[in-house]
Amino acid sequence: MTVNNQSDPEIHISEEKLQKLGWILLSLAVIFTIIGALVSPLDEQGKPVLLLPEVKAVEDYRRSAQTWISELTVLDGEIANVIAAEQQGDLFSQSRSAQQTLQHAVELTQKVDRTRVPPIGMGLHEQILSTTLSYLEAARSALQWISAPEQKNQDQASYILKDARQLKSELEKNKWLISR
Repeated sequence: MTVNNQSDPEIHISEEKLQKLGWILLSLAVIFTIIGALVSPLDEQGKPVLLLPEVKAVEDYRRSAQTWISELTVLDGEIANVIAAEQQGDLFSQSRSAQQTLQHAVELTQKVDRTRVPPIGMGLHEQILSTTLSYLEAARSALQWISAPEQKNQDQASYILKDARQLKSELEKNKWLISR
């Protein structure tokens, strides 16, 4: 019996092909670095944000919360205008304005309530939801005042708006929302 001692086949790659492959890989690395620099999200100080799924979820929620606070500021002005109206203009336009304000408050509250919350953001979410519900109640009270224009209804609407503003002020001081 004879045993053939065949060695494993060898692969030969020319030096020229290795250089070409090196240049291609270097070019790809440069291209992907440039693309990464252009499309990577940045924080407020211009530093790239590490997008692990958990970090991205928290950052997305934080940005949504900041948007909601801006919407609450707009809603606050709308409610204040409805309450401050000294029954100017016709009842129809006042009622329509109050209803639009109430609808805005409902939509904002629904938006907050339906948003997926990262587990670490539950405390912040409860605070935001409580604040939006307070503004919803203020909008409802403003509509009540337009429907029954008595001083006690206006006073109640103003009082509820004042409470909502206090909750919003506390919310704006939340450490999770302060820009880093």
